[in-house]
Amino acid sequence: LLQNLQNKGGAGVAVDSGKGTQQAEAGPGGVGGAKSDDSEGCEVPDEMEEVIEMLLVGLRDKDTVVRWSAAKGIGRVTARLSLSLADDVVEAVLELFKPIEGDGAWHGGCLAVAELARRGLLLPERLTTVVPIAVEALCYDVRKGAHSVGSHVRDAAAYVCWAFARAYAPEVMEEWMS
Repeated sequence: LLQNLQNKGGAGVAVDSGKGTQQAEAGPGGVGGAKSDDSEGCEVPDEMEEVIEMLLVGLRDKDTVVRWSAAKGIGRVTARLSLSLADDVVEAVLELFKPIEGDGAWHGGCLAVAELARRGLLLPERLTTVVPIAVEALCYDVRKGAHSVGSHVRDAAAYVCWAFARAYAPEVMEEWMS
């Protein structure tokens, strides 16, 4: 994974699913494959923190394929973390939606949120924070000179909505269906 992200650009950007020792340690359980909090005693290697940091940086990259690969990687890695560590990753992804961030960060953030929701890693308690961000992203439009930028962000926000529809029961989403 680390090597793939370091080789940014072209066809070499595909993110490996991490089937090495990480999969052997991560059994099914928790929400969407995330391990329950009783695995807190497990020590996360420093390399994993570096990989997660690189993936978060990749979500802001200028190249769409890098942002897409980083979002997929965030989803795959987060699925193998404990619940509390997975929530830390979700919190870091939500930092991408600050007003000072550019359209690339918003696009990468939406892709990552959609991947997390699609995999069942975005807990329903987070929806009160995430739904307003998705609504804002659906309207994202920034004027740059004579044209505007934002169609890719709006498309990624639509992917978030699709992921919500697939991941959550209608009763969970009912609050925002007006």
